[in-house]
Amino acid sequence: MEVDRFPEVCAMACSVWLAKVSVVAIVCGVAHPAAAQSVSASNKWSATLLFRGSRGGGDVRVEPGKKDGESRVRLSLRTMPINTQVAWDVVAGSCGDEGRPAAAAAAFRQVLIGNDGAAMVSATIPRLTPGQRYYVRVFDPSTPPIDAQVFVCANLSEEQ
Repeated sequence: MEVDRFPEVCAMACSVWLAKVSVVAIVCGVAHPAAAQSVSASNKWSATLLFRGSRGGGDVRVEPGKKDGESRVRLSLRTMPINTQVAWDVVAGSCGDEGRPAAAAAAFRQVLIGNDGAAMVSATIPRLTPGQRYYVRVFDPSTPPIDAQVFVCANLSEEQ
C-alpha cells in the first residue's frame, strides 16, 4: 500500500467497522434506549414485609394503573395485632435513605387491622419510574415516618 493512500484506506476501514457496530447497536436496542426500556420494563414491582419484633408480615404489589402515568399499589398485611391502626407509603430510594414519598400522604389511606389480624388496602400513585429504586414503609400513624423507627421497611424489587 502506498503511504499517501494510508489515510484514505484507514478511513474506509473505520467507516465499515462503524457501520457494523451501528447495526449491532440498533438491533440490540442500544441506539434507542427508550425503545429498549419499554420492551424490558414491566412497570411491576413487589416486596415481602417482615415486621420487626413481631410475627406480622405481608406483601406489596405495584402494577400499572388504569390510566397512563399511574401505578396501582396493593398492600396486604397478615398476622398483625387485632384492631391496630397503621399508616404506610411508597418512597423513592432504599430503606434508610429517608427518601421522599412517591405521592402525597392523602393517597395512602391508613389501615385498621381486622379481627382476623389481616388487612388490605390499595392506592393510586404517579407511575413509578423503571430503573429507579423505591421502598415501602409501614408505621405508627401517630409518629413521623422515620425509616429507622417504622414497623417495617422493605425495598421494592422491579420485575422484568
